[in-house]
Amino acid sequence: MRERIADLVEKAELAVASSSGVVPAESLEPFIELLKTIRTRMSYPEDVLVVALAGGTGSGKSSLFNSLVGEEIVDVGGIRPTTSEPAASVPASAGSRFDGFLDHIAVYERHSHEGLAMCIIDLPDTDSVEMGHRHRVDQMLPVVDAVIWVTDPEKYRDARLHHDYLAPLAAHWERFLVVLNQMDRLDPDELKTVLDDLESALGADGIPGEVVLPVAASPPAGPPIGIDELIDRLVSMNQDRDVVTLKLVSDLASTTRALAAGAGDAVDFDARARAAVAEAAQDLEAGDTGGSASTLTAFLDELAGEVDGPTGQKIARLAADVGAHVARVDSELNSAPKARRWFHRRRAQSLDAAVAEARLSEAVIRPARAVLAKRAVAMASIAELAIEVESLRRDVSR
Repeated sequence: MRERIADLVEKAELAVASSSGVVPAESLEPFIELLKTIRTRMSYPEDVLVVALAGGTGSGKSSLFNSLVGEEIVDVGGIRPTTSEPAASVPASAGSRFDGFLDHIAVYERHSHEGLAMCIIDLPDTDSVEMGHRHRVDQMLPVVDAVIWVTDPEKYRDARLHHDYLAPLAAHWERFLVVLNQMDRLDPDELKTVLDDLESALGADGIPGEVVLPVAASPPAGPPIGIDELIDRLVSMNQDRDVVTLKLVSDLASTTRALAAGAGDAVDFDARARAAVAEAAQDLEAGDTGGSASTLTAFLDELAGEVDGPTGQKIARLAADVGAHVARVDSELNSAPKARRWFHRRRAQSLDAAVAEARLSEAVIRPARAVLAKRAVAMASIAELAIEVESLRRDVSR
């Protein structure tokens, strides 16, 4: 499966190259970023699950981080009261295999742990007033395999968590676990009430309730609660690699569709171009240079509006130069020797019309056709990619 994804990424990069200058930059940029994300994901070991801990200030992400790796790695006291910079813990058995990946996502606080075959990343707080912290979270979520959303009995209904993150990302709920931390603060009845309410809120976000787990990562007395079940869920997720693959392919499919929409639809060019040139040539033969230029300009302006984007802008620039081209063709035709004998007059008029059409086509239509040809190549490349991505998505979904 990795080989098929790698092949698709190569074809996607060719589609990007052919789309440069054709598809608007704002449509092309998300596609380029996704390809970087997929390459980043494929650069680290496939047998190690990369898990991010996300949540607000005071939810206990750092305590949960320590509980998962089985030792006090990150400080949860006064030195590091909130998570402003991400920290990672990598299985000792992985050695330096994650260095390139962590460099790429700018995680510089690194630790190692024994046993657990997972790379755990403690993300900055999602409710931080520092926009840079939230930007870091938004950048890193796409490159991880699974996300543990950590909340607590006080903030489990936090609007920012639900509206800014959970609801928009609900399509990827198979990669999510929602942890209600600090369950030890509630008696059994209170815990049930909170869990029911949390599952109701998640349902409104589009996320099924079976992703919720209550834990106590750092109870006042005794060992952590619920951590073993959380690890079992993560191990099961790691064994089901199709969940990770499906996410990558689904992202690629949706972004390819957006790219195809940015490229636009095909246009009927040749027949309309011939008609416009024929009319313009007749105007030119009749001595109406302005009418000839107006006919061709109107054709190109209409075409520019239909294709829009960078291609439309290029055709609009061609339309702005039509008057100069028509004047030059008119000058060339008037300066060319004409047949003067009366029995050649009819033939000369026919010949002049054909020459006018040829000259106008060369000066006006050929450059527009070349611009549209580049667009057609990009559209064909994107369409072929979309078919192959959809085929892979169906195979993974089975």
